[in-house]
Amino acid sequence: MLRLAVPIFALMGCVGLIAGWVINQNVQPIVAVLDQQDPPVDPVTGKPAGKLVVLVVFDQMRGDYLAKWAEHFGPAGFERLKKEGVWYSDVQIPYACTSTGPGHASLATGAPPALTGIIENEWWDRKAAKRVYCCQPTRPFDLVPPPPADAGKTGRGADTGFSPERLLAETVGDKLKGTQGGGRVVSLSIKDRTAVLMGGQKPDAAYCFDTRDGLFHTGTYYRDQVHPWVAEFNGSKPADRWFDVKWERFRSDLDYAKVTGNPDDARGEGVGFNGQGQVFPHAYNSKLPTPAKPYYEAVECSPAGNEMLLELVKKAVVAEKLGQGESRDLLCVSFSSNDLIGHIYGPDSWEVLDITLRADKVVADLLTFLDTTVGKDKYTLVLSADHGVCPMPEQKKIDTARRLPITEVYAPLSVALDAAFKTTPGGPTQWFETTDPRDLDRVWPWVYLNHTAIKARGLKVQEVAATVRDWLTQEAYIETAFTSTQLETEMFPPDSFGSKAKLAYQPERCGDVIAIPRPGVLITGYANGTNHGSPQPYDTHVPVLAIGATVPALGKQAERKSSLIVAPMLAKGLGIDPPAKAVEKAPY
Repeated sequence: MLRLAVPIFALMGCVGLIAGWVINQNVQPIVAVLDQQDPPVDPVTGKPAGKLVVLVVFDQMRGDYLAKWAEHFGPAGFERLKKEGVWYSDVQIPYACTSTGPGHASLATGAPPALTGIIENEWWDRKAAKRVYCCQPTRPFDLVPPPPADAGKTGRGADTGFSPERLLAETVGDKLKGTQGGGRVVSLSIKDRTAVLMGGQKPDAAYCFDTRDGLFHTGTYYRDQVHPWVAEFNGSKPADRWFDVKWERFRSDLDYAKVTGNPDDARGEGVGFNGQGQVFPHAYNSKLPTPAKPYYEAVECSPAGNEMLLELVKKAVVAEKLGQGESRDLLCVSFSSNDLIGHIYGPDSWEVLDITLRADKVVADLLTFLDTTVGKDKYTLVLSADHGVCPMPEQKKIDTARRLPITEVYAPLSVALDAAFKTTPGGPTQWFETTDPRDLDRVWPWVYLNHTAIKARGLKVQEVAATVRDWLTQEAYIETAFTSTQLETEMFPPDSFGSKAKLAYQPERCGDVIAIPRPGVLITGYANGTNHGSPQPYDTHVPVLAIGATVPALGKQAERKSSLIVAPMLAKGLGIDPPAKAVEKAPY
């Protein structure tokens, strides 16, 4: 089959992608026969291609961590990947809105948010007149098993089920399902959106952790009952084992203050969940008589979350015999605890150093397990991250760093619009779709104008949007801003903020203006902790490492790459074409 590799800059002028394929039904028996044969020899490595491909994502693992802390890693984890496989040390996310949902969707599809439709974790739905979550179902689905009736909400937006319906692009798993009927796709994570978006439309299993009961759940979109191996795992109450223990430092022999350049209680740090506190050791529980939601929140915001997920991963491989059957399988795993810890304590904290050292051990443990269970050189593993993270503003690692709440953006902006268009001050409702600070915070950096109200006053939405853009760009905390009209009609230099904003723009879901903050600026409702989401380098630099049957031992590669190479690398390991909307190709 002829495949056209499209450079990412070729997408700058498009807001959609149309693909059509004609499939001959007579091909199916041939595919079935091929599935039963030994895997072909990879032309690059000279090894059999293997029958299992594993995507490992460490949520919020910034690309520089693997270099600056390398001397503190063991030989069997990250360093083994570097030595026996390939390490792309300068991988950049090519789009704005570097959040968990867009990141996982793009890793799994090889496409930017402009094509996946996952423009943020949440966005404003103009038709529904409300904020929607990226894996929130468009029709009713239930969680399986159902959460306790009195447990309340998780706060993630998909409390009554989840589905991939809002994902507009094919994933590697979807491509595998369409190519090999027998190939299995399993997607596991702590977060719901990561399990959902990695797995795509047709996974055989998609599970995430729920802090309301400390169990792993799927949903009726996928199946009516959990797999037996998940039921057994849940039956062991896997999250309860840390109730009476504390999170101690992983390396008591290491001077964390010297390595990070910070004290344990550095400025800007939060205090975690359920009395975890700001300094080591962190208690998992300080006030509950029995395990409950606050305790389970502390579990997922600690190394325990990753350890628990790794156990479930091993159970999935054994129970489903992944990589051990006739067909090639895909296993997607996202370790979310790194992100939760990073948000609270920041990238230069003892806690992030500690969870990264422990992540090295997780990788070593997983590789050893796969060597034993599937067979060394009989699988391919690709490791990456969905985004980086901003340094804590209070620590002044960046001169322009500052923290300000979203209300300090919208209140003066509303006044400026009143003055510009000589209207009677009526508050933000006459200019914006919502005035709820939580909504404004969650849909930032997009500004959604109230089209109906603006048109009713005889004004043009495009003129108001341009005024918003001009006002924002004059503010000291904003680097630049673009209107939706600019993103639809203009071309921008590669790697510029304009091109990154364009690759994040999906016309039915995005707002009228996107704002790019200056380096180190956090616009957030939180008084402490940090965040990501910008196209600044600290948010866009992520690691990509790979090892295994279809990966040449190239070692460190310093040439800049796009994070959108990950999906083609996975597809190459599976011996299939990249997903339909993928815009890069495997780099080897």
